[in-house]
Amino acid sequence: MNTDKFTGRKVWAVVLLALVLILAACGGDEAPDLVIPTPAVTVPIPTADAGQPTVAPSTIAPTPTLAGLQPTATLPPPPTVAPPLPTTDGGQPTAAPTSTPIPAATATPVATFAPAADAGYRVAFVSADDTLNVRRRPDPDAAVVAELLPGTTGIQVIDEGQSIRGGGFWLPVETAAGDGWVNSRFLTEDVSHETFCGDPAVTDLLNQLQKALAEENGRLMRDLVHPDRGLRVRVNWWNPEVTFAGEDIQTIFRAQKKYDWGTEDGSGKSIRGTFADVVLPQLESDLLAAGDWRCDEGVFGPTAGLTILPQGYEAVRFYSAHRPAPADQEFDWGTWLVGIERWEGRYYVSYLVHYRWEI
Repeated sequence: MNTDKFTGRKVWAVVLLALVLILAACGGDEAPDLVIPTPAVTVPIPTADAGQPTVAPSTIAPTPTLAGLQPTATLPPPPTVAPPLPTTDGGQPTAAPTSTPIPAATATPVATFAPAADAGYRVAFVSADDTLNVRRRPDPDAAVVAELLPGTTGIQVIDEGQSIRGGGFWLPVETAAGDGWVNSRFLTEDVSHETFCGDPAVTDLLNQLQKALAEENGRLMRDLVHPDRGLRVRVNWWNPEVTFAGEDIQTIFRAQKKYDWGTEDGSGKSIRGTFADVVLPQLESDLLAAGDWRCDEGVFGPTAGLTILPQGYEAVRFYSAHRPAPADQEFDWGTWLVGIERWEGRYYVSYLVHYRWEI
């Protein structure tokens, strides 16, 4: 027998042990802060982008900032969880999340958008190296009037919107850079930290979210998510988002559709499966069992990796739900960031991002 060779599993065990020892020696027992990427400064140029954010020709590297520098508000008590009950949503297989590029199409006027009184809007879900186009008309092929940087605030919606067949809902806006039309998918109401953290409607929404998860109640879950704006889900912050909208939300707990959720930390193994198989167990173990809820503040355990809020997500307020590790297993912790946005005066669950110890 050749004793000079280890099996792959033994090698991995040795490497993992070494990393744990190094982490402990370097003060790895300290919980990391949530790093929110600062949008890069871009050089705007008009480009045709089918209504999506454009890639700017040059960028200045973003400088991380810490969410812990934000003011802390008095927090409401942690939401309570109802005991699991049989679901009555009669889930059916769902279709893949909508990510169809916006084609050129004729605008059809609608009169359903009613912005909250004095509500300002800001750019959301646009990465640091992109910009959001303001166009002359609600048409992805219309001329670009201006480009808005990620996180731009002070945007005013000045009239009713128009829906584009296969291309979302567009709103007429007034901005410091120019007036025109933007795809509403990339706007969100600009809600202050104090207003958000002190609003009992947000706490009620969190209670309803936990009830929906505990009961696997698709109908209740559907009521918590905007039917058009959808729910963005990430298994580990660095993995790509999977978006659910419309009827996909109602069937989310029973659907047999499998999604690509990214890769596992360390092994690089692909994560593929249904929402119920991949995401729900982590929501049950970490969000439903969370003992520490914070408003607009990320709470994490020790990790060798980073805890970063995905680019563009910083425009939406959030709560962190943290399950601390047991005393004898300091790395066995889990955190979910629950993004909550206000749209037309009502709060909706906007995103779910998972964090855990990284190798």
